[in-house]
Parts: sequence; structure tokens; C-alpha cells
Amino acid sequence: MTPNRPLILAVVDDDDDVRIALSRLLRAMGHAVRLFASAEEFETGNPPVDCVIADVRLPGLSGLELRERLRKTNDSPPVVLITGDGDRLARDFRNALDSPVLTKPFDAAVLAEAIASAMSMTPLQRERHAH
Repeated sequence: MTPNRPLILAVVDDDDDVRIALSRLLRAMGHAVRLFASAEEFETGNPPVDCVIADVRLPGLSGLELRERLRKTNDSPPVVLITGDGDRLARDFRNALDSPVLTKPFDAAVLAEAIASAMSMTPLQRERHAH
């Protein structure tokens, strides 16, 4: 599923190569992309974005913690979580799986579907899933 309009997407990942690769992929899909090396950098910038794509395991504030903090704000953007260790994520963070979770590597179609899925959930639904 592809959104009808270009989106403004934030990529939060401490790996330079992943940020660059995702930026190229998302721009090729027609979206605007903002890159952040940490959750703290994202929070400091407080950019208006349509969706956040965040690595689960970040130094400092994790992607899961960033997602929870965003959910406590008004008009919080949806979050797609990415990880290099999907099986472990499923075991350790079952309560977090209400956000789309992608295991690296993934392709453009899977990423587009995850973004659309995250964006289809209303803020009220995201709030209900947080509890």
C-alpha cells in the first residue's frame, strides 16, 4: 500500500550506513526524509514528521523508549520499529509489537506496507495499544 501523497519521514538509527540506505530508498519512493543518529537528537530537533522509523537498539534512549515518549505527546507520529534481531524482539518486547516491526534487511515493498500500516492506526488506537 502506497500513501497518496509524499510523506515527511524521520529515520532514527545510529548506523550511518543504515541511515543513508533508508534515506535513499525512501526518497526514491518519493518521500522527504529527516535523518537522526539518536533518539535524543530527534527529540531535540522536534521535527514535524508524518512517521518515525526508529531502530529498536540505540545508544541512550532506545527506539522503544522514543516511541513511548512520543505517544505521550499530542499529535504523536506513528512509529515503525526496525531491528537486526527480530526473534529476540518478539521474545523480549511482546508489548511493543503493536507498532510495525521490521527485521533488517527488508525491501521497499515491506517498508512501504509497514509505514502505511503504522499511519492507518489513529492516535486514539495507538494510545489504547500503549496501555
